[in-house]
Amino acid sequence: MDTIIYFYKKRNLTVPETEPVRMNDYLLIRAGVDVGEERWFSLRLSPQSPAPDRKDGTEDGGRRFERWRPGAWRERRRREKNRRREERKAQKNREQAGLEIRRFLEDIGKLTEERGECRCAYADGVRKCLILSPEDEKNSLAALWRQNWPFPEFDGYLEPFWVEKLLKQARIPHFVALGTAESTPAALVSCARRMKSLRWFLRESECTRQIQDFVEDFYGEYGLAAGLQTLEGERAYARLLLNTAQPVCVLDFSGEPYVPSGGLARGSIWIDFCSVEEKARRIQEREGGIFYFSVKESWKRAGKS
Repeated sequence: MDTIIYFYKKRNLTVPETEPVRMNDYLLIRAGVDVGEERWFSLRLSPQSPAPDRKDGTEDGGRRFERWRPGAWRERRRREKNRRREERKAQKNREQAGLEIRRFLEDIGKLTEERGECRCAYADGVRKCLILSPEDEKNSLAALWRQNWPFPEFDGYLEPFWVEKLLKQARIPHFVALGTAESTPAALVSCARRMKSLRWFLRESECTRQIQDFVEDFYGEYGLAAGLQTLEGERAYARLLLNTAQPVCVLDFSGEPYVPSGGLARGSIWIDFCSVEEKARRIQEREGGIFYFSVKESWKRAGKS
């Protein structure tokens, strides 16, 4: 059985908190961690920045002449001593954090002894702390995580297995599709028998000959004419106005963080196949009567009553 480890941020923990949740056809392990920028729980992995030097001198021709004052030499020695002490402390914390990550891995291994493929998904606030980005080579915590944590990051939100699970929430007969992915045509066919209408919004670059042929075949097979509309510009989806007089089911393959939802009728369903957390926050904070679903959202709520 495959395993998904979902990491989310939980404050005031001293060690990772794990909760296995047996799903129908895979194992979900929810893992609460208290991490921050260069911080693994209570361990700070980089030395604290020293206080800025006192401006002791005056500028003259681009050079600084330091005024003599009693104790200046001792103060510089003290600052250097503090700097070295902070560096030693940070190094010791990095070693301890690496040890704790390896212990955490052992605990996870006990829960996944008969696992198939094991992949990790991260809430946004955790991911930015644990996953090393190319432009952030000095992130000590992310470097430790990469060195000690062997499981790959989950990137299969658009795999048919997960798309089909979300399609169970598509309970409204009027549909709006956004964007396209390899699994989009199969998703539309899966919903076709219960569709009364379908509008499909795509960027111009996404509206290929293959898509147009699919729309024609869809009409021939199911007798439903899809309203295909192309969008222009880099922020095409952000400028899209979705106004509906009745509830609709939005099948969102766009992966865009912001698509306006304010014009949708109350009771509409938004299925975000790409699991974009920023979009989830925007829709849920509006309190506009829109029901939001995504794979990551289901992991966030799994096991809760």
